Amino acid sequence: MPGMASLDWDTIAILVALGAFPVSLALTRFFMYWNSAHGIVGIDVHKLARPKIPEMCGAAVPVTLVVFAVIYCLMTGANWIPFTAYSLVVGLTAVVGAVDDRLKLRGIFKPLLTLFCGLPLLILGLEFPGQVYDPTLRVPLFGGYHLHIIYPLTILIVISVTSNTVNMLDPLNGSMSGGISIVSGGLLIGLLLTGGNSSSIFLYASLLFSLLGFFYYNRFPSRAFSGNVGQLSIGASLGALAILGKTEIASVVAMFPNIQNSFFFLSRIRRFTEHRELKARPTRLLDDERLASSEDPAAPLTLVRTLVAGKPAKEEEIVSDIWGLFLASTTLAVITLFLTGVML
Repeated sequence: MPGMASLDWDTIAILVALGAFPVSLALTRFFMYWNSAHGIVGIDVHKLARPKIPEMCGAAVPVTLVVFAVIYCLMTGANWIPFTAYSLVVGLTAVVGAVDDRLKLRGIFKPLLTLFCGLPLLILGLEFPGQVYDPTLRVPLFGGYHLHIIYPLTILIVISVTSNTVNMLDPLNGSMSGGISIVSGGLLIGLLLTGGNSSSIFLYASLLFSLLGFFYYNRFPSRAFSGNVGQLSIGASLGALAILGKTEIASVVAMFPNIQNSFFFLSRIRRFTEHRELKARPTRLLDDERLASSEDPAAPLTLVRTLVAGKPAKEEEIVSDIWGLFLASTTLAVITLFLTGVML
């Protein structure tokens, strides 16, 4: 790369990742028209007019992530092993999401199937020690703990948990795409400030710019829905990056709104289930298009329901509150990266 000789690797990583924005933007628009023409649509239940919105447009994000992972490897000669593991995780979870979007699988299948989507990280990590993951968990203020056996075993759980928690917190226009953009952007800044490796910086940056390309059409009022294909792969991407970039604890902190929402839901329902299988919705739509907490005792408890409890609000106001929670948790995550006391 003679034209880039004067640039440092972090700058090159950001510049290459910037291309993910227009590609994701164009792919999202393509999926909007293609899916709409083929009847792949969903109903926006939080609008009185109940408009039909193209579904599965979030496929633009995993496609962009995989394409740019290949581009970066070819342009920079980066180690292909972690990029292959990352791309396979993102691709496999996207396939699981697409199958679920089309076949409407029962709720228990997504957590089970996404467990297996972490296998590329585990297998390639065992085959090429030290090139995919480091089994030393760095805990803020306490240093590192070498978990030679436990760490590899948790990889499959991490991918399943992150993919499904992201999947569960996408009820409103732009809530997921905007929220995870904040998370990926914050962790990207944290890595830049703490000396993260260029490959991890590139992957976080490509996730951020891919999400922003999709967010343009997904924000309120949404013209494109993500579908499970986007939600699961985006969540899996965060899980894979937590392992590849050694941001495990910081990622947990940043994703606290997702974790909180999942805890609320499972504590009430006590089983894995799809929202479409629920007999009662967590919120109800008022005549002025404000959302209010459900009065049905069988309704699940969710983050959105807690935000409108006793105080109905417009959809865009609730989304802003959710973003505020992500901004707070991500700020704490960046502080967590500093508290590890380790240059990554």
